[in-house]
Amino acid sequence: MVMQGELSRKKMLNILFYALSAEKVIQHLFLAIFFSAELPGIGTPDLGSIQVSNGMMASLNLVYSFLFVIGIVEKNKVEKRATRFIVLLAFLDILLEFVFHGFFFITVSVIVSTLLIIVSNYYLKIDAEETDSTLLTREIGVDSM
Repeated sequence: MVMQGELSRKKMLNILFYALSAEKVIQHLFLAIFFSAELPGIGTPDLGSIQVSNGMMASLNLVYSFLFVIGIVEKNKVEKRATRFIVLLAFLDILLEFVFHGFFFITVSVIVSTLLIIVSNYYLKIDAEETDSTLLTREIGVDSM
């Protein structure tokens, strides 16, 4: 049986999941803009030692942002699979940050992706416990209250 505290914890994790995922969408949309337009006083983002055209980086950031949107939308339909998809994107984001900036170069993007992975895994753990509890309740014939 799931306690009230667990439900509120799961709801809070869900809110954090959506907030962190939305940040990733916004971040990559802004990066796409910054790579595609010469904005006075901002310039283009630093790529470290990797040589990739600004147009290619703008396109990649748009695709990446779109993939996060797909994951967010799909979470309402296929919760576990979409959550794992977002975790995969967050791992990829961390890996690419290290490729472009060097290993252990910690950026806000790395921090947000790490938090997203932690929140998602904790959410999936609570969801699995809830599912196990529901199945056990059905097996022994106890009605939920």
